[in-house]
Amino acid sequence: MKMKRLRSSIRFKLTVATLVPLISAIAICWLVGVSLITTRFYAQAQQTVETNLNSAHEILLGEMARLSDIIRLTGQTAELSLAMSATAKSPAPPPLQLILHNERLSFLTLVDRYGFVRYRAGNPGITGDSKKKERLIADALKGVVASGIMLLSAEQAALENPLLPQQIGIPIKQTPHARPYSRQAENRGMFLVSAAPVLAHDGTVAGVLYGGVLMNGDNRLVDRITKVVFQHGEHLEPGGITGSATLFLDDIRIATTVLDSSGQRAIGSMMSAEVYDLISRGEKWIGKAFVLDRQNIAAYEPLRDYRGSVVGALYVGVPEQPYLQLRFQINLLFSGVLVFVTLIGVGLSAWFSRRLSLPVKALEEGVRRIAAGEKLPDITVDSNDEIASLADEFNIMKRRLAAREQENLTLNRTLEEKVLQRTTQLEETSRELLNAQKELAQAERLAGIGLLASGVAHEINNPLAIIRGNAELLQLALKPDQPEPDELETILRQVERIDRIVRNLRSFSRGGLQLVSTFSLAALLDGILDQIGHQVPSQQYRIDRNYRGKDIEVEGDEDQLRQVFTNLVLNGLQSMTGSGSLALDLARDDGQNVSVTFTDSGCGIHPDLLAKLFTPFFTTKPGGTGLGLAVSYGIVKDHGGEIRVVSEEGVGSVFTVLLPLQCIKYQASPEPDKAILTQ
Repeated sequence: MKMKRLRSSIRFKLTVATLVPLISAIAICWLVGVSLITTRFYAQAQQTVETNLNSAHEILLGEMARLSDIIRLTGQTAELSLAMSATAKSPAPPPLQLILHNERLSFLTLVDRYGFVRYRAGNPGITGDSKKKERLIADALKGVVASGIMLLSAEQAALENPLLPQQIGIPIKQTPHARPYSRQAENRGMFLVSAAPVLAHDGTVAGVLYGGVLMNGDNRLVDRITKVVFQHGEHLEPGGITGSATLFLDDIRIATTVLDSSGQRAIGSMMSAEVYDLISRGEKWIGKAFVLDRQNIAAYEPLRDYRGSVVGALYVGVPEQPYLQLRFQINLLFSGVLVFVTLIGVGLSAWFSRRLSLPVKALEEGVRRIAAGEKLPDITVDSNDEIASLADEFNIMKRRLAAREQENLTLNRTLEEKVLQRTTQLEETSRELLNAQKELAQAERLAGIGLLASGVAHEINNPLAIIRGNAELLQLALKPDQPEPDELETILRQVERIDRIVRNLRSFSRGGLQLVSTFSLAALLDGILDQIGHQVPSQQYRIDRNYRGKDIEVEGDEDQLRQVFTNLVLNGLQSMTGSGSLALDLARDDGQNVSVTFTDSGCGIHPDLLAKLFTPFFTTKPGGTGLGLAVSYGIVKDHGGEIRVVSEEGVGSVFTVLLPLQCIKYQASPEPDKAILTQ
């Protein structure tokens, strides 16, 4: 016996045919969006720590330059020159011990032209040993100032200062993910050292003065790096993420702001083995790495001594966990928007399929009752398609059948023949009806699927357009005298709302379209200067509004140009320390252009940096993102204008924004406060 096939309603089939492509497109959007967010987060984090490492390197170089200046200036004193020019062994120059203590140096030593020690400020009793084989001393004897990093054993350090051996020793702590270590303590010291020639009265090199600062256990440098790189003023990393810095001798932390589980500085702990393998070969590490027992987004740079050998590393990094939490929150928001869009799509699909299936159900009910022999009025179908035509044919058939029955009553003799004939015709018509119904249902399904597939293929990245398009088609399908359903108006309003939400989410990566209008530049600048005090204290600065009386109107995106001018005003104020003047002016040339000029009396910009000024992520301000001028440049270019810069160090800078009076890329809408794209 043949099993009866399970039948499903046409409404169910229409709903499924609508939802499957929609949900598939939304799922693809979700997968691509989550993947892009994850990739972007880690790329941004790695770029940030690499920038932080460059800043830390500059701070280390600055510390070395400070030491070099101290040694160089001390070596230029007349007392040292006279002491080194004396033929007999002279008494110790008095200023050296004072400089040793005032400048917080670990040692300060004077060597004659032959490389023999004449005096040690930290250990006056030991002299006469030779330092000529030291490359640092040999270079200084040639008349140049030499600086670098030097490793000294406890015995070598004791010669320079007897107090150093007890400061050098650091107990080694076994650390997860670090390489095996057999020693119990690190007894070498890492020193920042500098040597400068001491000149005789005739200009010849009479000797060398060299000194150094012990980095073992001295956290001043890493504290300064952490403060400048991660907590400059009120600035924190994105999401409130704070970082840490470390100075390594080989793979041992000798100075750090990393805290262990007890909240103490993790001095003596070790670098992870995979990072040390790369650092020991003289290469940088940028990426994820274990710091103690936690994953960090880290940047390591090898440190080389004066001879060029890798002796340690400089590290900056931030914990990975806050980045993971921030990424999870953004993914959750993105997923929530897509779920909301899906729910709207499901509701619209159900409503749409119900409207399409109602005429078919009415026709089915009428056929069933006619087949049961009931006397019915004409079947009415509220549509203007093939289903309505089929219903009309049924009504005609019903009327003809009634006429034939009346004729059969009057023609009794041919009743049996007529009944048989009409029965045959009815059976044939029923078969044709069933075939037509099947073909119609199949055609409707194929037409709906084809139309929907075409729409989804065209708008696969924007399912909102499908919803809006279907809603507008329903609007057009309404009869002129038929009132528009409240649900349709609600759907269109909610679609617009969702569209604004999606556009706002897309602006995290890129900018939106321009909303072009005509506005006054003078009023815009007044509004910016009146509110700039909320961002930068402006009482100590003199701001000259030279544009007053020059009311010029331009066509463009007022909000985007407000962002450009606000950024230039803030840059001008922040370039001035303590006080200064900022002047704003407007001018219109002979053509169809206007110039907005920002003149400050700040520190100015070095000529070498002007070419990089509008490069994304390039900044000369500590803690800056490097995006302000790059974004401003893009906005001005979108308006068909340009930004010009003239600057002189120590004098100030002049930023000039050139704008066309009429926007060349976009055309204003005839309706107020609106704009249309005319690409």
